[in-house]
Amino acid sequence: MDLYDVIKKPLVTEKAEGLRQENIYIFEVSRRANKKLIKEAVKKIYGITPKKVNILNMPARKKSSRFGVGYTAQKKKAYVFLDKKDKIEIFEGA
Repeated sequence: MDLYDVIKKPLVTEKAEGLRQENIYIFEVSRRANKKLIKEAVKKIYGITPKKVNILNMPARKKSSRFGVGYTAQKKKAYVFLDKKDKIEIFEGA
C-alpha cells in the first residue's frame, strides 16, 4: 500500500477544530491502514513524527429516504497526537 493512499483527507468538523487546539488532528484513512502505516504516512506527507496514533472504525449506518433504505459507507478515522511544537497546516478550501 502506497503511503499517499493511507490518508484520504483531514476531517474538518467542530470537534476536530477543538482538538486541533490541543495538537490532535483527525484524518479519514484507508480501512486497511494500521497505526504503523498511518504514522509513517504522516511523517512522509507532512514531515512531522506523531507521538501517538489512535484509530476508530466507524460502522455503516442506516439511512432512509423516500426512495427506500440504504446504508452509509464504513470508514476508519485516525486521531494523530503531535508534540506541542509541531503543527500541521490544513487548507479547508473556499
